[in-house]
Amino acid sequence: MYTPVSWLAGWWGKARRAFLISFRKGRVLEKLDRRRGGCHRCGACCKLVFRCPAYDDSGGDPRCLIYNDRPGVCGLFPLDEKDLAERDVVMPDKKCGFFFEDAPATSAEGAGSGPPSRPLRPEAIRWGPPEVPSTESRGLRGTFGLLWSFIVKPKPQEDGPAES
Repeated sequence: MYTPVSWLAGWWGKARRAFLISFRKGRVLEKLDRRRGGCHRCGACCKLVFRCPAYDDSGGDPRCLIYNDRPGVCGLFPLDEKDLAERDVVMPDKKCGFFFEDAPATSAEGAGSGPPSRPLRPEAIRWGPPEVPSTESRGLRGTFGLLWSFIVKPKPQEDGPAES
């Protein structure tokens, strides 16, 4: 569980990720180029410092209630080894599916967690929701939708994967 030091480290980590994603996209791409593995859907990243209101594990199966409209930062976690250390404070008994290698990915491996044929580009590094035409909007989206969900719990989306 959290100690005062680990709680402050968690907030610092959130601020660090927000800064990197907003202002250092090239650095984020470098970091993600060393990331391997995939999400095990444990939900630990959804419980860093506070529990994300869009995270639901009531049925025993962790999932994100706003998966299709989630903020971009959610899909980029973890950016580096520091994020894995913060995540391990929340759930030390389960290992994260992501890990980092010393060398960047080769062209055959691809970058980040995406498929080899589609490496991440700087425009894919975003803090907020994906850009969609207003006709597809379902109300509050992405970061604002997440903040609003602290007040009103979101209803599960029917048209996408139910993952965290």
